[in-house]
Amino acid sequence: MLWAIFNKIKLTFKQYIAAYVTGNITTSQLSKIALAGLQEGMESDSLIILAGMSDNDNQFETEDYFKRALTELGIELPDKREAAIELAKYYADEIMVGKIDPVDGVSKIIRKALNSYDFFNESKEYSMDSIDFQTIYGLYWTYDDLRETDHPWSKEKTNDELMKEVKDDIIKEINVWRQKNGLQQCL
Repeated sequence: MLWAIFNKIKLTFKQYIAAYVTGNITTSQLSKIALAGLQEGMESDSLIILAGMSDNDNQFETEDYFKRALTELGIELPDKREAAIELAKYYADEIMVGKIDPVDGVSKIIRKALNSYDFFNESKEYSMDSIDFQTIYGLYWTYDDLRETDHPWSKEKTNDELMKEVKDDIIKEINVWRQKNGLQQCL
């Protein structure tokens, strides 16, 4: 099921590796990662062999060819922290280009990327502040609270209007976060 989700959207080879390190892609799916690398023009004998392997091949052999391919390509596996941020950037891009709802996108950032590493332990004042994600994280939970409440939060605006504002704020803050992480601003 997870593979179907990743197939609908286009991850880069680097992002696939991040998804693997964060536990979102299994060893049996490494051959598909290799195909992505080949499609990006990467050249490695082990990458070609890995791309030809099936989901049913020996997992130790599959992992061995994956490690060999990375060595041949001069790529080091990122640590879990770096991989989590890389995968989060992917979902941030998906939000910015409108491929995913902002709240659903932040949910994926949290569940599939950031929860794979203990960013909470790094927090100084607010949750996720070590990676400047605290505002987005707070907006996400504000939206959830608005959705779950049984009473109006404001006399001037409906909860639906407030939820729309929160989504707009999420998009603005995702753009700020992307810029802080070396990504270009989406128009």
